Amino acid sequence: MASVAESGPRSARGSDVPRRGDRGGVIVEFAAVVPFLLLALALVWQVLLLGITAMYASHGAAEAARQAAVTPDDMERVDEEARKRVRAPWDGADVMTVEVVERDGSRFARVTLAMPIFLPGASGPWDVTGEARVVTEVEPRGSFQ
Repeated sequence: MASVAESGPRSARGSDVPRRGDRGGVIVEFAAVVPFLLLALALVWQVLLLGITAMYASHGAAEAARQAAVTPDDMERVDEEARKRVRAPWDGADVMTVEVVERDGSRFARVTLAMPIFLPGASGPWDVTGEARVVTEVEPRGSFQ
């Protein structure tokens, strides 16, 4: 009676030696897949940067709206407080803009950040905007409502 080791599958030539034609196939397949893995990683990284940029735009707009509610005539202070909530390099003068806009009878703080491409600080052609409603505590001096 043959043992289990002797009764295993055999190649076409009848020996237990693996075929040489498959040698190195895994390395070739890995080399073919690596560019796709790197592309997927780059896309995940870009989506992460988009999320961080949107988060900073939202936080900056909320802080600008809080400050605009208290000091509606001091845009420098509103800008300064909004920039405190945003980390570098997103808080740069060429990357971040802060404004208070009026729409439909309400005031909104709007923070716009340049969307980074692959590296924070390397701005792309897109912008991410966050808005927050200003709940007026002190009327602006120029308003007669």
